Amino acid sequence: MKILILGNSNIFQRKIYYALKKFKSLEIEIASKRKINTNLKINQHYHSYGEAIKKTNAEIVYISLINSKHYSWVIKSLNENKHVIVDKPLTLNFYQTKKLINLASRKKLLLAEAVVFHKHARFEKTFLKIDLNKSTKIFCKFHIPRLEKNNFRNYKKYGGGCFQDMSPYASYLINIFLNNKKYLLSCKKKINKIGIVENFKLSAKSKNIFLEASFSFNSSYKNEIVIYNKSKIYFLNYAFSPPINRSLKLEIFDEIEKKRYKINYIKQNVFYTYFNQLFKIIKKNKYNFFYKEIENIAKIKKKIS
Repeated sequence: MKILILGNSNIFQRKIYYALKKFKSLEIEIASKRKINTNLKINQHYHSYGEAIKKTNAEIVYISLINSKHYSWVIKSLNENKHVIVDKPLTLNFYQTKKLINLASRKKLLLAEAVVFHKHARFEKTFLKIDLNKSTKIFCKFHIPRLEKNNFRNYKKYGGGCFQDMSPYASYLINIFLNNKKYLLSCKKKINKIGIVENFKLSAKSKNIFLEASFSFNSSYKNEIVIYNKSKIYFLNYAFSPPINRSLKLEIFDEIEKKRYKINYIKQNVFYTYFNQLFKIIKKNKYNFFYKEIENIAKIKKKIS
């Protein structure tokens, strides 16, 4: 199997490459206008995205370009009969997402958005511990310091801003914790002088679940999920971007016993877990789940936009 990467991004170099290299029989190709790090073992380097899409015989394309380019390159890749995985956000609006789903469905190809935080073993096992039929409160924060001036996320024309970059996390949280439930939703955004969202805060409330989440591009670093369920409090640090080179802990406080304890989780490249699931799905040739999930996420994003 071969995979073509469009874009020599930071996330590709830090996490995605090392996840893909764990698949021994997988060949990695890349299309990049920039020089490739010589420490990365790449089977083929194209200097043009268009040339790469036309010439490659890779079955899968991973798109890791600036946000505003995702939509057009997904269309080009699907039209070349490639399965497509895309960095978040998949697109900039609901209309674009719906069009991509329809195209992927007609061609019977995988379309996936690379949001992976909920694939970590710590999150999955925490979720299984929680009884969502009981009163549950979930508080989430993902704040990062102000970006460097030349970062594309600072510019509206490139699909920048905190909302475009982090609303997939918010949408997946709602989809995970409030799936198939009726809920009230509110969202407040702070927009800067050049028209991009610097931070936003949302709350969603159902009969027994309250979710509050804040995201920011101009605050001190926070990356956590805290869940109150029955008599226990669950604390997950590095929740939205779990590091690949260190073990993580789940901290639990039992309010009845007044005891705090920790569960250790071994190092996990969550992108490897994610790709492993996708590659199995491609072999089975069944993609309806992904189409439905992407549409649900797009509908939630539309509600909070």
